Amino acid sequence: MMLDLYTLHFASAASRCAYVVVFLVMALSQRQQTYLWQWMGAMGASMLGSLIMMRVPSETSPPFWITMIVYWLYGGSLVLSWTGLRSFFGRPVRIDLALALVALPGVLHPLLLCAGASTRLAFAAVFACCLVVVLLAAYETVRLSPGTERLWSQSIESFAFGCYALVFVASITVLVGTDWPMASAESERASMILDQVMGVFVYFGYVAMAAERANRTLLRQAETDPLTGLSNRRGLQKMLRHRFPAPGQHPAGGVLILDIDRFKSINDRYGHEGGDFILAAFAARMKATLRATDMIARWGGEEFLVVLPGANPQELLLVAERLRVSVADRPFLLPAGALPVTVSIGAAMMGPDEPSFEGVTQRADTALYRAKAEGRNRVCREPTPPPESGRAVQGVDLSLAPLPSAALPLAELRLV
Repeated sequence: MMLDLYTLHFASAASRCAYVVVFLVMALSQRQQTYLWQWMGAMGASMLGSLIMMRVPSETSPPFWITMIVYWLYGGSLVLSWTGLRSFFGRPVRIDLALALVALPGVLHPLLLCAGASTRLAFAAVFACCLVVVLLAAYETVRLSPGTERLWSQSIESFAFGCYALVFVASITVLVGTDWPMASAESERASMILDQVMGVFVYFGYVAMAAERANRTLLRQAETDPLTGLSNRRGLQKMLRHRFPAPGQHPAGGVLILDIDRFKSINDRYGHEGGDFILAAFAARMKATLRATDMIARWGGEEFLVVLPGANPQELLLVAERLRVSVADRPFLLPAGALPVTVSIGAAMMGPDEPSFEGVTQRADTALYRAKAEGRNRVCREPTPPPESGRAVQGVDLSLAPLPSAALPLAELRLV
């Protein structure tokens, strides 16, 4: 059964009305997310355009002023889709440019007619304006800003706006390069069906993008310590799974466990606010000291864990001493005054045949307890295994001479 234009316009308006209601609920619950309001406006504008076209008898052409209003509404819908995508990805939106893109089709069409251009050329200009906005929207879906992760659902929007662009290119080609009728029941029916299908992809894509990013944000929060911004245990496990996919497949490396000395007395004296300040500043000092490839996590309370992939025993202890010195040599500036803080560190090597990560952390933890017992503010390594065990990492003997307590020269501390 052939669908008539009235049914198609009604279905288009009804589906867009449903999406408007869905996005209104989302926007009211997340008022600060401006992209939700812009996408809702895009759906509302196209819904109004479909409702107006329902009032036009299918056997007659709509009056000129109705045609221009509908084009303005559909153009505004495209512009709001584009600005919503920019807001979603945290990119600035120029209001003046957006308004100009909305107004341009309605201004350009009568100007061309007054200048003596043909009706076909005037409508081709309107479609060209719409094509520009569609290409801008498609570009936003494939563009990747620095430091951002691509969403899988962006592909839905890329496909939908790409199809819209092809439709506009085909329409412009027909208007400019052929003498085919500009409007017929068959062509309008085909365009309405295509618009319905692509509209579903576009609006479903918006919902999918918002849901996917919200899900990723929740996962990131679950894997991040909110106070220090470092990974927590769960986040570290995820990083380790990516870096060390299975036992026997990862390179040698080292693990450090750091514990702020007498942290309870800091909390007792300066309150939890002062303790939180020390933890956050301590984490920042660690990140500034370590390499970008090193993995840092808040292990619990005042304990932190560092994984140094590829480090040999000498590098591991040099980095540990550099961390100790970076804390001990510079007091932390609290509102109440400068506060000297020290840290105890336990170090352990991780061989390529390590059966589990828990084993190396237990050895590092044992070394940490020894550093605490021997007076704090020092680095202790795991006990060297007896020669018969044959434990060696990359041919380097773990039996190292004790490190001096004084700060090592910076040139000696630099990693290879």
